Amino acid sequence: MSRVFIIVVASLVAPLLVHAAPAALKAGEPFVKARKQIYAAGWRADPLAHLSSGEYSGVERLLVERGYTEVDSCSEGLSFCIFQYTRGDACLRLQTQGEQIRLMKVDRWSSECRERRADEEEIMPPADVRYLIQWWNDCELAGECQKTNRFLLKLKRKYAHDPAIMQILRSAN
Repeated sequence: MSRVFIIVVASLVAPLLVHAAPAALKAGEPFVKARKQIYAAGWRADPLAHLSSGEYSGVERLLVERGYTEVDSCSEGLSFCIFQYTRGDACLRLQTQGEQIRLMKVDRWSSECRERRADEEEIMPPADVRYLIQWWNDCELAGECQKTNRFLLKLKRKYAHDPAIMQILRSAN
């Protein structure tokens, strides 16, 4: 093969690799470690993750409370969770197995984007704010208002620079 041919092919393929998942991901590696690699590669939590999935429950609740707002959904029983990341127009869909965050392992990943709801063109608050709104009204029934209040304070610090989200958070209490 000629050198020119290799350079031409490399220049055509290189832009495609920019949108690929981080090369360092490995099936079976701890999710927390993989997440650090994903963020280091420039991926960020899809702010609208979980939007099409409905209410947060079980492991999903725990993940969002701990700052893993990229959770899209988790199954019951033998827990598989889907996490959604974006980088520019590219998507990264990561699936893990395990119910405890520290024990979650990477199962597989793809460049598929999550399902989108028809009304997503509207401006929607990020996942952690939607989570707070969902649980704010139910915290008394669940006996978790003190925990919910702590989460509200955490979000107020996180979004102090965003007037639109601060307005939503002020209306929550």
